[in-house]
Amino acid sequence: MDLFANNYGSQKRGMVADITFPTNTKPLSIMGLMSGTSVDGVDACLAKLWMEDGQFRHEILAFYSEDMPATLKEKLLHVMREKHIHLADFCALNVAVGELFAKTALSLLCEFKIPVSSVDCIGSHGQTIFHWPPTVEGLKQNQLGGTLQIGEPSIIAQQTGIDTIADFRPTDMAVKGHGAPLVCFADTLLFSNPSIGRCIQNIGGIANVTVVPAHKENHLPIIAFDTGPGNMMMDTAMKHFFNKSYDANGATAAQGQLDDSLFAELMGHPYLQKAPPKTTGREDFGEHFFNELVLKFPDISPNNWITTLANVTAQSIVDAYSQWIFPKYDIQEVVLGGGGPKNAYLLKCLNERFAKSTNKPIQIMTHADFGIPDQAKEALAFAILAWANRLDIPNNLPSCTGAEKPVIMGKLLKAHR
Repeated sequence: MDLFANNYGSQKRGMVADITFPTNTKPLSIMGLMSGTSVDGVDACLAKLWMEDGQFRHEILAFYSEDMPATLKEKLLHVMREKHIHLADFCALNVAVGELFAKTALSLLCEFKIPVSSVDCIGSHGQTIFHWPPTVEGLKQNQLGGTLQIGEPSIIAQQTGIDTIADFRPTDMAVKGHGAPLVCFADTLLFSNPSIGRCIQNIGGIANVTVVPAHKENHLPIIAFDTGPGNMMMDTAMKHFFNKSYDANGATAAQGQLDDSLFAELMGHPYLQKAPPKTTGREDFGEHFFNELVLKFPDISPNNWITTLANVTAQSIVDAYSQWIFPKYDIQEVVLGGGGPKNAYLLKCLNERFAKSTNKPIQIMTHADFGIPDQAKEALAFAILAWANRLDIPNNLPSCTGAEKPVIMGKLLKAHR
């Protein structure tokens, strides 16, 4: 069990000033369920959440992770890769993912001997299989974007007997937002500090950042955006060249050399030049993109591919900070999360490239430094989003998603106990 309570006067911070929080609420026990772009498995985090004297409080009660079955993972990746599927197969996939999410929730309760009746609700992110933000090519000006997460929440609600809130992203997109990043709402509650400016940097399949200014800089908005590729291209290359899911501890990258031509090609990607708000995913950096690169650069050795891709991830993060964050925000700490911090070579690249990009010291930290198990962080974020939904609190941040206004995201599926 992990315990962490961070004081945060949310009604006093940046864009959150537009959102009214109750001064005191009774604690709610809410479970977050999350599967990310890497499709490695489903994470579940049960937390107690409440407001006390105008400050957000949380206590992590339990965390559990269920591996994604290999056959189901391959089916999901196939849909993301090929972008077509028979409707019958799609329905079956939606059911299978929903059942896996329900199984993960029940496994957590069983593992920690927690009664179903003690859980107030579940917040399920689902599994994103397609995301089309409003700025992509092919959409007309002012046309709404679209997104699709599967993992039928009705199945989660009925198989667990717990009310389930799901399908968060479309509501933000209905008011012209990108539907992402969504964890910025939780990042602000968890990591805001009166005197320390922080960047909360997740490195999953895609890398994203939430910029949380110190309270003393309350004239500055909270912003969040996808910095670019995280582990996605490295994982794809490891599968292609070595038939491995990922580069364990960065050992393969550490054996190669950076290829300047490939590095320059990738750093010139149009997405990296866009100003926030912006989001990306497999549509930009997935297998189709990688396969085209392999054809264009056939003579690069496998190790050098992995080394170069790790450096691209690191440099794209640092460049995003140099362009969009450091000129305006006073940042003292970068808090890393996701699978990226487990890659020692990637961390080395990040530290070296940050040191070259700024004259001021930046302390690199992890979620664990704040009492939050790293793998539990994003599931905890969706528990917090569900908590806000239950209390009728808007849970998007327009300064991060580009939405026209704050809205309450998530659809409620009632369980029959």
